[in-house]
Amino acid sequence: MGMVITYGALASFFAVVVAILQRSYVADRDFSDFTVAGRSFGGFYQAMAFLNTYLPGTVFISIVGFVVGKGVLGIGIFSIMLAPVVMYLMAHRVWTWGAAYDLKTQPDLMALRFESRAIRIIAALIGVAGLFPWMVLGMQSLGAVFHALSLGHLGFTTSVMLGVVVMTVRQVWTIRMGMRGIVISDLFQGIVAYGLGSVLLVIVIVWLVLQGTTLSSVPSEHFDLPGPGTPVPLLFFSLGLLPLLCSLCWPDLFVRLYTGSGVGSVKRSSAYCAPIALVFLVGLYLMALLASGRPDIAAAPDSAWFTLAEAAGGPWLLGLAGVVVFAASMGNIDATVQSSGAQIANDVLGALGRDGRRMGQRALILTSQVAMAAITVAAALIACLPLPSLFSIALLAFQIMVQLSVPLYFGIFTKFGNRQGAIAAMLAGIAVVGVLQFLWPIGIPWAYGLTSGAVALVVNAAVYVGAGLLLARTADEQARLDALFAVAARPAMTPGRAGAADPAAVGAE
Repeated sequence: MGMVITYGALASFFAVVVAILQRSYVADRDFSDFTVAGRSFGGFYQAMAFLNTYLPGTVFISIVGFVVGKGVLGIGIFSIMLAPVVMYLMAHRVWTWGAAYDLKTQPDLMALRFESRAIRIIAALIGVAGLFPWMVLGMQSLGAVFHALSLGHLGFTTSVMLGVVVMTVRQVWTIRMGMRGIVISDLFQGIVAYGLGSVLLVIVIVWLVLQGTTLSSVPSEHFDLPGPGTPVPLLFFSLGLLPLLCSLCWPDLFVRLYTGSGVGSVKRSSAYCAPIALVFLVGLYLMALLASGRPDIAAAPDSAWFTLAEAAGGPWLLGLAGVVVFAASMGNIDATVQSSGAQIANDVLGALGRDGRRMGQRALILTSQVAMAAITVAAALIACLPLPSLFSIALLAFQIMVQLSVPLYFGIFTKFGNRQGAIAAMLAGIAVVGVLQFLWPIGIPWAYGLTSGAVALVVNAAVYVGAGLLLARTADEQARLDALFAVAARPAMTPGRAGAADPAAVGAE
């Protein structure tokens, strides 16, 4: 009877999502429609899509598990809360350039800013490489859901395979509808994940308190942070810095700025995100800290969310807890798959030809759809293998993705820098990450606890700034940048009606 309740809740939720998608299906007119949904969504739609991507289902598993095991070291609430601020600050320039030049992806913008096809390809490959670990994490999260909701009747590998099958079915609509279907379903999934999720967090916290659990019962070492006098004094700083700098480096998050109906919609979405994320994350971290002193939770930290839900409310609450994680995981996987497929089609294969931007619209959509299917299958196969801790997989993704931040933020907010520096900086950063992450997965002792991504970021920034200072800008390049930034200084325009230069010429070195 218990499995009927838990799996019944999951099946009901999935059926509602499919019904929403079927009812809202609209055939994409072109690749721009497929990737940015015609730049047509309002602020609340964007806010739910942003949260459903930035706070995936694994926060209930890997992040909670890390806080249970390491205490306040795993709390990155302040850096995460600044992500909507970064989105707000970037909104006008990014959306205006996107509308003026029909930009569809993050590498699109970087190619425009630095006038480089090579940057388009490198940024896309880094983006796909950084997103793929999250795809695997998403599949693992689905496995955790089906394993927990089976009440011990299914093994974890079988559960992962079942989750993969369900998510593969869901990808039929992602592949057919592109970004429009993702944003529409994200509205419902976001309300379930962070609205219902916050309610369940309150219920579990109250239950813990009624059981006599307080912060005083948390092991004292869980409140210790590495600081002066410890071998890794900068570890906490590094773990907080990466989510902040990565906040809009993720290609699937960045494209949210393009789906908005205007700059005002993007800015409103950041205003909605902040309070919702604050309430949700405070509850999540508080629950994890309170539960960390319980022997049953300490024995299996990654299962803490499900263990607590079942203990507090039996199969009914466990079923709802599974639905919450499923909702958050589904949105993140959808966005990751769609963004990766779009970049492979638009920014890698589409840019390798002599004039890559002239690939036909149907060819772009078909290539993207094939890539999306291939990525889904690859992530599913890897998710079924024995893997290291989920937190270490998530951390690897941050180390990779943050290497986009230097040319991305310099390129958006300033005219400083050049294409040579941007290319060399990203490649140098990735090379350093590749070596250091293999040797020191969490913190580097000789760097006072900085992670591989943070050390690589220093090298990345030094290369970018050095190239910017050493290589003089030509008069033509200065004129091009002046014109580009002048476009961003104008009042926001209607998408596709700015009269800007044909983007077919963008990025041809």
